[in-house]
Amino acid sequence: MKPYLIRAYWKVWLKLTIQQFQQQIANSRGAAILFIFSKLFRLGTAFLFIWVIIDKAKLLVGYNLEQAILILALFNLISSITQLFMRGIYIFRQKVVDGTFDFYLLNPLNELFYSLFSYTDPLDLVLFIPYVGIVLWAWIGTGASITFSTILILISTILIVEILILAWHIVIISVGVRYLEVDNTIMLYRDLERMAAMPIEIYGKIGSSVLTYVFPFALMATIPARIIFGLYNSWYLLGFALLALVQLKLALWCWRNSLTHYSSASS
Repeated sequence: MKPYLIRAYWKVWLKLTIQQFQQQIANSRGAAILFIFSKLFRLGTAFLFIWVIIDKAKLLVGYNLEQAILILALFNLISSITQLFMRGIYIFRQKVVDGTFDFYLLNPLNELFYSLFSYTDPLDLVLFIPYVGIVLWAWIGTGASITFSTILILISTILIVEILILAWHIVIISVGVRYLEVDNTIMLYRDLERMAAMPIEIYGKIGSSVLTYVFPFALMATIPARIIFGLYNSWYLLGFALLALVQLKLALWCWRNSLTHYSSASS
């Protein structure tokens, strides 16, 4: 993509995000506080759940308490990034039903951009800061060294997993274009995603393979944690990068194919 196009998409996304933030401030100030509190409370209960399990079992499939907490912290950080940028999928069905999607198709910018990225909750951006702090705190707690190369590898892993997650979100809205079914599909995806909050080894060999090579969930926390602990060869990320590109290409094909079957709201 050409640089001027990237700047154009960035300006549009930023403008839409600012408008959404102004709307939230004007209409639901108390709801913003409640949203942040509930997010942090849910994260706190997840930490408590892990602590109770490991207190009884001493180890969770070979991970101690500090390592399991880091896996959970990484999961929430990467999940928050996805929620920040791709929240538009939750209102996509309504856009198809009320005809807004027709205007997306007529807009000079890509309709896929508007379908996924046109609705951003700024509160997810606010939560991003404490999530980064929790990851650093958990990282230090494990005793693993924090080096520039490890941070670079972690950022690369996040980019790869976000491409994989983007591919699956494109597939889901492609289904929505053809069959008007998005809400249940994305909720099913989120339920599967939450499995990555725990080390994937607890799901057995077959389950962990599915969560590694079919869905991108192992890359959300377990594999980055293994790299931090020195238990995983970071060169394997090249294979995941190739897998991400293949899945993205297939997802874009699904999207283009679904558009050929789309009938506008007026018809």
